[in-house]
Amino acid sequence: MTSSYTSRTPSWQLRVLNGPMRGTIHPVGDRFGIGRAGGASLQLVDEAVSRQHAHLARDERGHTVLIDLLSTNGTFIDGRRIQRELLRPHSVVTIAGTELVFEPAAEAPPTSEVLRGDERVAVSLRGPNGVEHGGHLLDEIIEYRRLRADDRRGGQLAPADRERLSDLADRLRQPPTLAEGDPPGSERRAFWRFSCSLPVVLRTSAGAEIPGELRDLGVDGAQLHAPDHGVEYDEIVWLGLVLEAAGQAREQVLAARVAWADGDLLGLAFAGAPRSRHYERPGPVASREALDDDAPTVKMMIPRGATEDLAPLIGSPHSRGRHWSRPRS
Repeated sequence: MTSSYTSRTPSWQLRVLNGPMRGTIHPVGDRFGIGRAGGASLQLVDEAVSRQHAHLARDERGHTVLIDLLSTNGTFIDGRRIQRELLRPHSVVTIAGTELVFEPAAEAPPTSEVLRGDERVAVSLRGPNGVEHGGHLLDEIIEYRRLRADDRRGGQLAPADRERLSDLADRLRQPPTLAEGDPPGSERRAFWRFSCSLPVVLRTSAGAEIPGELRDLGVDGAQLHAPDHGVEYDEIVWLGLVLEAAGQAREQVLAARVAWADGDLLGLAFAGAPRSRHYERPGPVASREALDDDAPTVKMMIPRGATEDLAPLIGSPHSRGRHWSRPRS
């Protein structure tokens, strides 16, 4: 696997201007569907939106055309109801109560650092051959998982996206191998795993946030070191990485199942598409508000390190049983 990287960023995007999805950005490829159905490229959960409401496609000149798919409540460009119309830069598309602006997409710079609080770590992933890779590889892994999830949901990938998915698969998978006893023609291709040391947060369904260190990462999963994690085998968790690129931070969240646990080490098997959200950097001092309904609400300012003297009183978390199966070699 080489360390070269060529990004392929769609030249146009839709940015949501209002509602619960305000600020989210959706790259527009050769084909892009909008509707209430789960397989839509942009799903709008609104009863006024048809399941297959509208579609964006490239015409023979490479221009983006917006097509209404005989929707019940119509599709509008700059306040005018349309059936099929060329989208011009900065046109505002209205579907039910959602407004979207069609605009050029800036080329995304590669991820450079992973953040956790005041901690900043430059992204470095080392392959089995000892070659160091930067944040572009982390971006490729996340992009592959997103494209593969879109493909498996039944949505029709645009030709350029399908080509990109195939290219990433070739680069992120190991050469074919034949397991002992398997007949010829049944070769398998496992994904490469890359060693690293990156700060992360593991979230549980109970609401706990557990700081940890990512030890290795691949398309299919990761290995995590998290002292006193208290997480059980087969539990569903969410791995959060705060990534910074060109001064802009975002949190990337990957859902996972705990595949194995061995002391402070956890093996995670990823599931589904990664989710991205804007990240707000925390202030220098943490704050907590009292939630007792019978007492006046007060704000408690907790200086860093103030809880260290309470450790003997708090004690360590109650240890739980673990599944001790180790990862396959």
